[in-house]
Amino acid sequence: PETTPQNAFAVTLDGKRLRTPARNPLVLPTYPLALAVAAEWASQKSRVRPFTMPLMSLAATAIDEPAPRERVISTMLSYLHTDGALVREEAGSALSRRQAEVFAPVVAWAEALARARFVPSASVRGAPQSAEAVAAIRGHLDSLDRWHLAAASQLAGAAKSVLLALATLDGAVATEAALVAARLEEDAQAEEWGVVEGGHDIDAAGVAVAVSAPAVFARLARVK
Repeated sequence: PETTPQNAFAVTLDGKRLRTPARNPLVLPTYPLALAVAAEWASQKSRVRPFTMPLMSLAATAIDEPAPRERVISTMLSYLHTDGALVREEAGSALSRRQAEVFAPVVAWAEALARARFVPSASVRGAPQSAEAVAAIRGHLDSLDRWHLAAASQLAGAAKSVLLALATLDGAVATEAALVAARLEEDAQAEEWGVVEGGHDIDAAGVAVAVSAPAVFARLARVK
């Protein structure tokens, strides 16, 4: 990494500054994050393998902004009523009890932030959340810089939960716990019906990267 006049950090390769897919300079806000992205580039050998560079992918998304910021936030909010932390199995089932247990810290974090209640539901359509709750989550999303918004968007998609993503990036939920929550239903099915090799295991590995990479990215973006 190379320091820029703006006290940011450019990633270089063979002495040349790298650029994003949209040809913007690959400049990151902290040295640790720039070093981590540089390490991904250093690990590439005969050819570039994008799937081995999750931090670079997040950095490019944050810098290039392929979707306008307001659209990203509005899309995330549109899924809030069917958030994975709130949609549960029918009450009384083993899975519903496990969901309530695993997502309790997420809901507690969200309710403390919003000073409003979030309503769980056993319907796949979810339950309408209060205007106060939605406004609070919007305010929190609005407060995120481009780095943390990119991380939140990817984590929310991987975990099927905006609330879990935000609680994880805020530090209220550990990354390991977020991985458990993101895979809760799939793991329950695997316990009941068995693991399909080449299916469940590959999916689990993909989710692990998609959840852990944004958490690491956001953490490194804060460390000066």
